[in-house]
Amino acid sequence: MSPDPDLPEPAKPTRVLVVEDQGLFRAFMESWVADQPGFELAGSAASAEDALAVVSELRPDLALVDFQLPRMDGLALAAAFRQVRPQLRTLILTSLTDPLAVTRVRESGVEGYLEKDAPPEELALALRTVASGQPYFSQRFHAILRRENGISESVGKVLSRREQQVLALVLAGRTSKEIADALELSPRTVEFHRANLMAKLGAANLGELHTRAHQRGFV
Repeated sequence: MSPDPDLPEPAKPTRVLVVEDQGLFRAFMESWVADQPGFELAGSAASAEDALAVVSELRPDLALVDFQLPRMDGLALAAAFRQVRPQLRTLILTSLTDPLAVTRVRESGVEGYLEKDAPPEELALALRTVASGQPYFSQRFHAILRRENGISESVGKVLSRREQQVLALVLAGRTSKEIADALELSPRTVEFHRANLMAKLGAANLGELHTRAHQRGFV
């Protein structure tokens, strides 16, 4: 996929912050961004916490963010970015393509989503598109949403946005305290959401919750 020639060239280089916890991939992204015409590497971070600590100082225009960060995931980080640097646009990079992940991305307000197995040319197009102020979501993303829209009990129709967040963290093995910290909720509120998830999915315990989520095609 070639870059779109109709996208406007920025008047000055777009500063990019790379947020990726895997060192090898982070180093690749740092080098790749630095080589892109019209872009410059503002910096990088190995965690959401590190990114939040430096975002005001680095003043990036765009963040390339891994979905699956430890403790605080990429969508939660994007929401936190909006509190401290509202003009910062976020492009999510991920290996997750399940309906739960895609539905959460759609409802998060991020400006872009691309799978990590996409070719570099598509990443370049996504980067330029988001930098120009337009959204970029992959063809696979749209295909999953179209399929979900045709299902009467899709994840977005069964679970609230908060329940989706809690379910994703429960399935990732997080404790109620860890979920509470990640979502800035009280442990009691997390337990309330967990109980609702159990009831909605007809699960009596954590193992059954995993099973029911897979049976319904949420993950």
